[in-house]
Amino acid sequence: MAEENVNEVLGIEESTSSSNSNNSTNEVVESNNSAENTLNVIAGITLWVGIIGTIFCLFTLTTTKVVDPTDTYSIDYDTIFNPAGLAISIGVLFSTIVTWALLRVIANISTSLKEINSKIR
Repeated sequence: MAEENVNEVLGIEESTSSSNSNNSTNEVVESNNSAENTLNVIAGITLWVGIIGTIFCLFTLTTTKVVDPTDTYSIDYDTIFNPAGLAISIGVLFSTIVTWALLRVIANISTSLKEINSKIR
């Protein structure tokens, strides 16, 4: 009796004739995942651009050229390690991975909600 009340509150009707007539509409809803597919593509592009950006930051920001003050007759540069550049590179990589994961989770939630909606109807 409690199950019937929950079904009535949710507006779920259990009848075989209505479930057979809704099967064709359920298939249309399941195959129309273009928004989720687009979001997954954007997530992939974001991940690749972020990885390329991280590699670029590693090569450009982690080393710094400074003038050697002991050489008085010519300008000589020393290359030193820059920890701030490494922190920026790790930050770019971390934010890229978080953004990629968030976009994938949103797409998966949307797909799951569509499947649940099609099973309820």
